[in-house]
Amino acid sequence: MPELLRAAADCATVGVMITSLGFDRVHHPYDGGADVLLSTGGERDALKRRHAGWLSDHPSGY
Repeated sequence: MPELLRAAADCATVGVMITSLGFDRVHHPYDGGADVLLSTGGERDALKRRHAGWLSDHPSGY
């Protein structure tokens, strides 16, 4: 799995989406970042707090 994430981050592969077995959580890594889709707002907020240092400084959060 780490090799796949590194390849996505380095643009060596595209279109990578990693999901939970129930498809209720999705991780979409790409060059320069990743999108994470979670089941609830609570999960989203907890992840955001846990990784606040990784977030963009852009005012819109991009």
